[in-house]
Amino acid sequence: MPECRYTLLRSGRAELEEKKSRFLAQSFFVRSEAEVAEILTAVRKEHYDARHVCSAYVLFGNPPLEKSSDDGEPAKTAGLPMLDLLRAASLCNTLVTVTRYFGGIKLGTGGLVRAYTAAAKGALEQAVIVELLPAVRLSLTVDYGLYGKVSRLAEDCAGTVLSLDFLAEVSLCLLFRAEDSARFLAALTELSGGSLTPDSAETLTCVERDGKLTPIQLGAC
Repeated sequence: MPECRYTLLRSGRAELEEKKSRFLAQSFFVRSEAEVAEILTAVRKEHYDARHVCSAYVLFGNPPLEKSSDDGEPAKTAGLPMLDLLRAASLCNTLVTVTRYFGGIKLGTGGLVRAYTAAAKGALEQAVIVELLPAVRLSLTVDYGLYGKVSRLAEDCAGTVLSLDFLAEVSLCLLFRAEDSARFLAALTELSGGSLTPDSAETLTCVERDGKLTPIQLGAC
């Protein structure tokens, strides 16, 4: 089963017409099956007069949760080709829907596969896709004499400052890519002679936005 490496930062839409049938595709970021159900209900309500609302989604997990629906189309002509797109792109926490307005001309199984695949692909191409990055969040407490050096060290190791409090001592919450956190901790040990260690360390998943790391919640809150 392909590894989940990417997800959507922004949804996408696309439309395809094939032999008078209209295929309206949408892609969404989702965290749970409950969110999937809500979106599918909304899409069906919006397109209440459509013949089919087919779908496929992958949710983060070990292994990932994968499901698809042909919604009345011949078996494996709609949902499965869409799911194959998500798998091939290593996408997770992603839902794709394709709504079909039947135009009166049958497309055949091959034609349906091509149409649903093309429509779903268009919706993914119009979305913003980002890589999922393993990251580490570190909490530190340092005295004012070391704060400047620690701050520069975090910057040199591509760290993102999540919070900063100036009290009796300086409290920092920093976020690093996993590989950069190891580099930062090694340098921190060298800087302080081993006396300065994180108050806490937490592994999590992030995406990069405008050159900065941002934590992302993949599971249901």
